[in-house]
This record gives sequence, structure tokens and C-alpha cells, in this order.
Amino acid sequence: MFVDKLAVEPNQRFAINASWLIKLRWVAIAGQFITIAVVVFVLGITINSTTALIIPIAVTSISNLILSLWLRAWKQNETNPPVRSDLILGLVMIMDMLSLTTLLFASGGPNNPFCLFYFVNLSLCAIVLSRAWAWRLNWLSISCFALLIFLHDEIEQLQMGIWMLPVQQTGHLSILQWGFLIAFATSASVIVYFMTKLTDEMRQQESDLRAAQQQQARSEKLEALGTLAAGTAHELATPLSTIAVVARDVEHFFETHPLDLPGATEVVEDIHLIRSQLDRCRSILDRMSGQAGQPVGESIQVVSLAEFWEEVLGDLPHREQIHLQITPDDARQTIKIPLIVLSQAIRGLVQNALDADSSNSGVKIVVQGFANHWHWLIRDEGPGMPASILQRISEPFFTTKQPGKGMGLGVFLCKNVLQRLDGSLDFQSQPGAGTSVTVRLPRSAPSSAVKFSNERKTDE
Repeated sequence: MFVDKLAVEPNQRFAINASWLIKLRWVAIAGQFITIAVVVFVLGITINSTTALIIPIAVTSISNLILSLWLRAWKQNETNPPVRSDLILGLVMIMDMLSLTTLLFASGGPNNPFCLFYFVNLSLCAIVLSRAWAWRLNWLSISCFALLIFLHDEIEQLQMGIWMLPVQQTGHLSILQWGFLIAFATSASVIVYFMTKLTDEMRQQESDLRAAQQQQARSEKLEALGTLAAGTAHELATPLSTIAVVARDVEHFFETHPLDLPGATEVVEDIHLIRSQLDRCRSILDRMSGQAGQPVGESIQVVSLAEFWEEVLGDLPHREQIHLQITPDDARQTIKIPLIVLSQAIRGLVQNALDADSSNSGVKIVVQGFANHWHWLIRDEGPGMPASILQRISEPFFTTKQPGKGMGLGVFLCKNVLQRLDGSLDFQSQPGAGTSVTVRLPRSAPSSAVKFSNERKTDE
């Protein structure tokens, strides 16, 4: 019937809960009319003030009609503006609590068996509203019940003797009234406590389930990207091999047949450059094909920070623009990581910083060690990013680079790798003020080591 707070999007959750509450209120209104009709016309019970019965039912009907019309108009709005759902539903339930109190006031007060409906209202409050609102309604119900003990209209057929006469008449609380009040307060509080505890646990389970589903979705995306990388590496291997063979033949020709043509030296240098770049492409493709399909299946290695950052920065162009700040003591510290995977992920962040840098100050990398984690800061002095881009920065295939300059996968892959290592990735940027990327990685990650090892065994 009602949906949990974390199960769906807030506006949708409010619409579902409000719709069901409206239906229940119509059922309650119909039930109240039928009950009054049976009591008056069938059982022949005399009620001193029928007006006190009709007014709350009429107010509830009018308010429910208004709420229905407003909810329908709100749903038809394409933008569906956000609402303070706890406030709206809380006020509705307060109105229902006061309406029930008025009906009981005119029909015997605590002597009326329908006072048990307080517990129904409290149960609904604990399911639909927050814990704070549920306890507010709990104290309101106890106050209303105490008010009925103090003052109510008596019904002859419901009288329970002088022990349950209104306190206004007797001037004191009887033992029976004290018992009723304490029992009501205790029962109401127990219901609210356990209902809110149960709904909190359900919300936590729902949150954990959604987190697991998101993790599974991320893993599936990584597997798809791994398959794409493997296919790309396979398709590019043949033409690159052909280019390498032809370049080697041309290079060999110039070596065995020196030519005194103008510009021959430059041609030879260009061929050497082509050969070196082909070797680099082959190395990249080997890494792609070797890691494809198991991006986090690499075994854990123990390396020093100096070795790790050398792996990260080793083949980056314009390395002279990268300023690495790390103390000698930190450089000698060791970390347990999947070296190739993590170095590729961090290399992508550094490359992005180099691409974004629009000053002569270069890219600054600050490595700091704390008691439980490593803190790596990558800072560029580029144009920065507005909040709208920061919100999407880790989405796959989202990039602000020119077409052909990037696929928008670097940040996405880096974030997923760090999450597998119990680490985190954070971006801070403002237009015109550059961008800072903060990487946090635990000093010791035994859970990550087990995680990677298990995945590797599964893949094998």
C-alpha cells in the first residue's frame, strides 16, 4: 500500500502515499457515517450533540476533497515541483487525530471502544512519516486521550461506573482512569517505537539493495568496456603491424641506400618517430588486451610510492609540466595495489589536468600520508568547471573535450577502480579557478586484496 521512504524518487513516493491516504480517508468517512447511522437509528442510542459528530466528518470530507484536487493538479504539472511531503501528510494526520478526538468526545470518550483507532492512525504515521513526525503524533494522541478522560459527553449505554466519569465531574483521576491513561501511553509508544524501528530497517535494507544493484550495474559497464577494449585492440593490431612492417622496410632501405636528396635526413627522423610511436601503440594495445574483460582481476602488488608514481607518469607527454611533491619518507612507503589498473586510472586524471591547464604553472601533484589513508591532490590552473558539469563528471562517455580528443571514460573508470579499493574520488572546481582532484586511498586494504584475488580466481 504505502511505499517506503527510500524506495522511489521523493515526488513519486509522495504521490503514492498521498493517493493511498486519500482513499483511506474516504473509507474512514464512509465508515463513520455508517457507524453513526447504526448507533442512532438501529441501536437507538441517544447522542447529546450530533453536531459534534457531523462537523468533524464534514471538515474531513472537505479537506480530503481539496487534497484530492490539489494532488491531481500537482500530478498533471509536467515539472512536478518538489513538496515538503512530511509537512503536508503530517498536517493531514494531525487533522485526522483531532477529528477522531472530537468524535470520541461526543460519544463517550475513553468509554467508547472506537478509541482504539488511535493506534491505527499511529501505525500509519510510523509507516508514512519520519521518526520525528511519528513521535509528535504519538504525544498528540496521548494528550488527546488524556483530554477525553478529563472531559467528554457521556453515553448512557457506554457508562462504566463512577470510576470512569469525566475528571471535570469527579475532581480527580480514579485508579481505573490512571490505568487506562498509562496503558494507552505505553501501548502507543511501543507501537510507534517498533513500527519506526521496523520501517528504518526496511529503509536500510532497501538502501543496501539499491547500492548492490548500482555496484552490479557499474561492474556490468566495466565488463562491457573491457569487451570493447579487447575488440578494439584486436582490430587495430593488424593495421598497426602492417604500418610497422612498412616503416621498418623504409627505414632499412634508407640505412642500406643512403640518399643525398634534400630533406632525406628529416625523412629518416620522421620514420624513427613513426616507429617509436608504433611501439608505444603496441604497448598500449597489449595492456588493453591483457586487462580487457577483467579490469580489476589483476593481482595485488606491493610497490613503493616512488615506483607507483613512476609508473603513472612514465610515458606521459609534457612530463616537464608535472610537478610532483612527495617527501622522501613517503616515497619509500609501500602500498598494496593492482599496479597497472590503478596507475592507468590515475594517469587518466593527470592527463585530463594537462589537457585543461591553460597557464604556464603546469600541473601540481601533492602526495600526503595520513594515519589511515593516502591523500593525493592533482591540481590544474585551467578554466575550471561549473556545478552543472561537476554533477556529471563521472558519467560514462561524458566529456567536455573537443570531438576526437577523448571518450569521457577516464573519470568513470578511475572512480570505479578506487571504489573497488575502498577509496574515493572528489572534484572541486569553479569557473576560472582551476580544478582540484582529490584521491583518497586506504593505507592498508586487506578487504580490497581479498576482493581482487577472489575476482581473479573467478575469472580464471
